[in-house]
Amino acid sequence: MGLGGTIAKEIGGLSFLRSLVISNNNFRGFIPDEMGKLSQLREIEMQYTELNGSIPTSLGFLENLQKLNLSHNMLIGDIPYRILNLSSLVEISFGNNSLSGSLPTDICYNLPKLEILRISWNQISGNIPPSMGRCTNLKLLSLSHNNFAGSIPMEIGNLSNLQILYLAKNNLIGDLPSTIFNITSLLQISVGANKISGKFPEDPCNRATMLKNLHISYNKFHGEIPPRLLQCHALQSLDISGNEFTGNIPNEIGNLSALEYLHLSDNDLTSFTSQSNYMIHFWYSFECIDKHHITGTVPYSIGSLSNLKILSIGINSLHGQIPESIFNLSMLQILNFVDNNISGNLPSSIANGLPDLEGLYLDGNQLSG
Repeated sequence: MGLGGTIAKEIGGLSFLRSLVISNNNFRGFIPDEMGKLSQLREIEMQYTELNGSIPTSLGFLENLQKLNLSHNMLIGDIPYRILNLSSLVEISFGNNSLSGSLPTDICYNLPKLEILRISWNQISGNIPPSMGRCTNLKLLSLSHNNFAGSIPMEIGNLSNLQILYLAKNNLIGDLPSTIFNITSLLQISVGANKISGKFPEDPCNRATMLKNLHISYNKFHGEIPPRLLQCHALQSLDISGNEFTGNIPNEIGNLSALEYLHLSDNDLTSFTSQSNYMIHFWYSFECIDKHHITGTVPYSIGSLSNLKILSIGINSLHGQIPESIFNLSMLQILNFVDNNISGNLPSSIANGLPDLEGLYLDGNQLSG
């Protein structure tokens, strides 16, 4: 409603108030301690305002509180320990603030009903407590864009109802626990921009059959891309860029019929599989395999990817000619073959075969004519 000003401390006199929703306004200043007197409150939603200061410890006295959403403000300081002991809470959302401190080691001892824990985009540090695995009703766990360190606790695999796991942009190290992939309800995993190392689990979708989005970019995973990763038939988005994967791009990648986004760049992959006809099965809207050591020729069957919008295979060692079939990709917007060894002439069909083309990058090759 475009309201401004501060929240008056007299709000503490509304003793029968059950719901306080003042989101998407211009309130500023502190959250008054007097809100801790509203013993009947079931929900507090004060996201997308301009509140500052710390989160009042008095909110930890609201024993009936089920939903607490203070995200997208300018709050500072620690998360009060008492709030993390409110057994009635179903949702805690403190994302996009400037909160600091660490999570208590017993964080989930008294949160049996918690389904959403969202504290991303803050400055929380320390380790992710193994006790997080006791919040067995969690459906969404978002700790991304903080300063968490240490390894990902294997106890997260105990979160049997988890659907979304966001741990990206922290300082996490060690392996990615294979126990996470025992969660049959899992839909999304994002652990990019950490320092996670080791080999990727061999059979991630044996139990996590509903996994749709897997983003593990810019870590230190090594070894070959596990062929069984490419049996995750529900995958719509796969980003393994910026790691140390080696070997060929596996033939089995053509089995991912639901995939819309594929990002493999900045690894040490060496070539397309010898059975290049697998490309005919791709239906991706985005394919990026830049900065590899990929050799060989561009498969003619790539022209069958009728929904492809971006094709980027720059900075590799491809040779031979650009297959004329590429210019049948009527939805293509970006075509990038920068810094390869491609030779020959440009097909004449380039003039009228790509009506939506916005970017054409062919420099650093041996084209002629």
